Amino acid sequence: MILKIKKSYKKPSDTYMLKLTGRILESMKNNPYFPNPMPTLPDVEKAFGEFQVSLNVAGRNDRTLSSAKNDKKAVLSGLLEKLGDHVTLTCNGDKTMLLSSGFDITGIGGASQDLTPVEQLDVEIGPPGQAIARVKRVTGARMYTFQCTPDPVTTDSVWASDTTSDPQNTFTNLNSIARYWFRVIAHGRGKQSVASVLVSRVIQ
Repeated sequence: MILKIKKSYKKPSDTYMLKLTGRILESMKNNPYFPNPMPTLPDVEKAFGEFQVSLNVAGRNDRTLSSAKNDKKAVLSGLLEKLGDHVTLTCNGDKTMLLSSGFDITGIGGASQDLTPVEQLDVEIGPPGQAIARVKRVTGARMYTFQCTPDPVTTDSVWASDTTSDPQNTFTNLNSIARYWFRVIAHGRGKQSVASVLVSRVIQ
């Protein structure tokens, strides 16, 4: 059987689009099999970030915001399709190379390569300058990377990161009366990973 990339990025749920894109970006970063991916990973990361922000805002049940979210999702899907074509051409059917890309692959059971989604990221405001981020344990996850960055979120944002086996993390030394964005990335076997949606809070 010839292995190839599944077109699972065509019409996925919002949650699965987040999971799939996060896994692909994590898998292809510094991957020696794909030294010059096209489109570039920064382009995909930019579209991914814009989709995450639009998804978070669209939760307000505004039809205009929901439409804008779908537009961002379509842009991201188009980039993943082009990136998938690049991976397919580069791999030429090589199983190891295909699996290392993070894309879903035909003939490979989903349970063996996928983590379950991050259901919800809760961020609780603590004492001045502190925030506590937590998620429910993700099936298959071995480690969690908790990240935060000051508002606004851009492609140049610098994320402070803490990696732990505990699905909870306390951020300290944050600026008071400032808005921060938070996310968590769950890591499984090999290069498996899945990212949460972005959540923003104003620090006390």
